[in-house]
Amino acid sequence: MGPVTERQFRPMTETILTLGATLVMGMIDADTFLNHGAVFVSAQTGNLVVFVVKLVEHGWSDAWVNVPVWIGYFLGCFGAQGLSEHISQDNHRRQMRWLLLLDILAYAILASLQTNLPTIWLVFFLGVVAGYELTIFRQVGGIGINNGIMSGNTKNLATDTYRAWIDGDREARVRQGKLALVLITFILGCALGARLAILTALGVLWIATGLKLILLCWLFLPVAMEKPRG
Repeated sequence: MGPVTERQFRPMTETILTLGATLVMGMIDADTFLNHGAVFVSAQTGNLVVFVVKLVEHGWSDAWVNVPVWIGYFLGCFGAQGLSEHISQDNHRRQMRWLLLLDILAYAILASLQTNLPTIWLVFFLGVVAGYELTIFRQVGGIGINNGIMSGNTKNLATDTYRAWIDGDREARVRQGKLALVLITFILGCALGARLAILTALGVLWIATGLKLILLCWLFLPVAMEKPRG
């Protein structure tokens, strides 16, 4: 009887996790922009632009709300890197389950406290969660992407489109489709978040929590795993 091989997640599973994070980030960005002082929690390029515009037009008293979310995002990325290096690093399957569970708990806590937390603290903690998510979930079809920086993804989509259709590069054509999928997912998330922000402002974080819980359940299904070899 041969040694038992630990089954790992299929590449498609990481793609689903990353697209799920992209959808949720689009939702949260739309919600915080509309309902929490015109801040972005994942799109830090947009957040910095809004900060500077507010600073120039209205002064520090109006602009400072965009600073804590940037700090939170930085800390979220920093913390996610540390956690990914220390939580079950020798077992990727267990690691992803734990990291996603922490993500869900963070969303559930913030959703529960959103009516009690001052806006400045809510967007700070959402920035932390955004930095965490975008550091952990960043693979689509085997290629690394940044699901919070659509300007970079658009640039990569344009260059891969050129290579695919002008140079005849087949690998670039595959990357082109994956990048387009990320952009479309983010846009759909923004549209969904904007609609929910109007219909049920307090429901956005709960819906994000529910979506993440569905993804966690997916990680326990046999279909999420690679087929055993031999």
